[in-house]
Amino acid sequence: MPAATQILRDYTRIGASGDYTRIGASGDYTQIGASGDSTQIGASGHYTRINAQGEHSVIACAGKNSTARAGANGVMALPWFDEAAQRTRIAVGYVGEDLKADTWYEVKGGKFVEVAK
Repeated sequence: MPAATQILRDYTRIGASGDYTRIGASGDYTQIGASGDSTQIGASGHYTRINAQGEHSVIACAGKNSTARAGANGVMALPWFDEAAQRTRIAVGYVGEDLKADTWYEVKGGKFVEVAK
């Protein structure tokens, strides 16, 4: 049975290692790690760090200044602030198309940029 976890506090650290795991977190500075295939992770805290190393993982983050990395065939959605329009936007990237597997990314100016972690 897949694991499902939801955490609602700052500076939380979460680790999971089963296939089809679902994790939700909303605290600032949260760190989430998961290694199972088809993992689904959602986070809303600022400065969140998400690491989903399994294949076909889905990452969605609503917090500003967040970083993420996904495994093969994964997808990630991270927010960024569009200064010109004065609004928050979402950048979506796909591992194997415009992103590399197991590589940390953040979004700058609407583009995914590699981050040394």
